[in-house]
Amino acid sequence: MIDETSPLGARILERLREDRVVWMTTVDRGVPQPAPVWFLYERDGQGERIMVYSKTGAHRIANIGTNTHVALNFNCTPGGGQVHVIRGVARIALEVPAVPQNQTYMDRYRDWIEDNKDWDNTFEGFAAQYCVPIEITELKTWGW
Repeated sequence: MIDETSPLGARILERLREDRVVWMTTVDRGVPQPAPVWFLYERDGQGERIMVYSKTGAHRIANIGTNTHVALNFNCTPGGGQVHVIRGVARIALEVPAVPQNQTYMDRYRDWIEDNKDWDNTFEGFAAQYCVPIEITELKTWGW
């Protein structure tokens, strides 16, 4: 679990709550492939995870199939400060509810989804495109 008592862990947890985009890096034939993604951080007494809903044809899905190790990083400051990185193990989690059934995800991204004509401004339109849930666990942090 991310250590909420350390300054780095506390700051990363704050960013997981406040930021809505993170860079997710998967590996394709040895080459890192970063891409910005929307995410949801979930934590309870049993553990923690980061959920990402991916487009069906996104390369990250195949990349995870061959290498489950991923990295997530937030944008740093223009001067190179606040470098916050999370490493974890990803898997395709088809048992996870789709976007329209995930109330926490809908609440977090409602304004962005309703303002985007790419998916007809609806959760159903978004979910039709971003229908592959990716669960990231075994979270480890580093940064400054």
